[in-house]
Amino acid sequence: MIKSKNIKKTLSASFTAILAFSLISPVYGDASTTTAAGASTISAKVSAKLNQQFSDSEYVTYLVKLKDQVDTESVAKHAFQKASADQISPAAAKLSVRTTVVNSLIDTAEKSQQPVEEYLKKEVNNGGVKKYKSYFIVNALAVTSTKEVLDNLATLPEVDKILPDETRELQKVEIDKDAQPEVGEPATEQAVADQAAVDTAVTEENAQKSVEESVYKDAVTPSRAEWNISKIKAPQVWAKGIDGKGVVVANLDTGVEYTHPALKRKWRGLNASGQVVNPELSWYDAVNGASLPTDSNGHGTHTMGTSVGSDSNGTNEIGVAPGAKWIAVRVFNPSTTDSILLDGGQWLLAPVDKNGKKHPELAPDVVNNSWGGGPGLDEWYRPVTKAWRAAQIFPEFSAGNTTLSNPGGPGSVANPANLPEAYATGATDVNNKLASFSLRGPSPYGEVKPEISAPGVNIRSSVPGGVYEGGWNGTSMAGPHTAGLAALLLQAKPSLTVDQLEDVISKTATPLTDSQYKTSPNNGYGYGLIDALAAVNSVLN
Repeated sequence: MIKSKNIKKTLSASFTAILAFSLISPVYGDASTTTAAGASTISAKVSAKLNQQFSDSEYVTYLVKLKDQVDTESVAKHAFQKASADQISPAAAKLSVRTTVVNSLIDTAEKSQQPVEEYLKKEVNNGGVKKYKSYFIVNALAVTSTKEVLDNLATLPEVDKILPDETRELQKVEIDKDAQPEVGEPATEQAVADQAAVDTAVTEENAQKSVEESVYKDAVTPSRAEWNISKIKAPQVWAKGIDGKGVVVANLDTGVEYTHPALKRKWRGLNASGQVVNPELSWYDAVNGASLPTDSNGHGTHTMGTSVGSDSNGTNEIGVAPGAKWIAVRVFNPSTTDSILLDGGQWLLAPVDKNGKKHPELAPDVVNNSWGGGPGLDEWYRPVTKAWRAAQIFPEFSAGNTTLSNPGGPGSVANPANLPEAYATGATDVNNKLASFSLRGPSPYGEVKPEISAPGVNIRSSVPGGVYEGGWNGTSMAGPHTAGLAALLLQAKPSLTVDQLEDVISKTATPLTDSQYKTSPNNGYGYGLIDALAAVNSVLN
């Protein structure tokens, strides 16, 4: 039985209780005048790691989390109930819920952050604060200041805790140069064999020519799909006229080369004539502020290609949902910080125009996250994933890869993929065997993780320079398959909620087992290999 994400939050209340602290009056005096009670409050609220950072630098960047946090799940539930009572369409209901969630987050942040911002503005003039930024997706601020300012912030009754602005690394991807096919050629001999089986299945299932002619004109034909795309039966879905049209997929990654032939005409920032229109609503660079999509690393271009990529002549069918549009946020270069990841996650919830107006109606339907940290309990990104879910944005996360500090094994699945609100994908090879690098569950909450598996070994996709490259290995490569499948399902049935998407993908997967994992679901493969045809058929039927 598949557990709903809505009932897998039993630990959150206890964690909140642990973080509760005594309220005292704000202190704006010199640090030397701090009372014993104030010192105790500072010690309770401030991460010990920050004290060490201040011993090395006068100014340090940190995160100030406020006590007043929105229960986005509850807000969304009531908004859905109101939409149902008003008998509006599913599309209008989703937009209404998303807008309600965003407005609730913004209102809470504006009200509770006011006294904090008043103090910070004063300290900017005094030289105690170099800069600060407010967030609403988590009611928090990123502040760069002196230790004295930090101590004073800790005494404010609105402040819950003050945490380091941790550095986060992109998931390491292994690239096997010897495994790369020639550009424009089929990926492997296995791909040819797999495609032959696919073509036969397509012919049998869609005998009538009229069905085949119904395929959206911008979709690719199932004659040159990469082995991994054929493996999950995406071409059979395209033959039904379903390729992700009308759905928007996003990624939080290293950026995307929007001029790549497999991706350019799919970027939402281009109009029908190929002209750039309002790019700030379809691309956000939280690292360097580039005005147009770019990617000097390649990771983001490769992952986006697997979700939606295909060139116009059908010779490089690399993506699961080639009819979908994409938007992107650059948050890695190649490392990042918590504040940047919060910034990027917030923009996805409501893209911002040139005038600063937020547009929740332009949020993506699906977000692929091919990144993660260490194992174990760490809830720093949980409010973001909760907000995405409440706003009906499908949150796919890669399960993570083994590293020197995380050699794998039980309970090794990376954070945030191990959160109850994240839908995690593990990696398999051409023989449907779990990749040696793919991290395993259970989660810190006792749940099966990852929930699902997809191809993640020897994956060929788009890379900067307008070319294609194979031999990429990682759960980073597996995750975009699941994101692409979510896009196919949303075209097939736009009213699907995030919970329903997860249930469909899990229930229709092909169960996978091995000598270590003898029953399914399990903490290696989850519910098994995603099956696009079975998933789409289940909602069409």
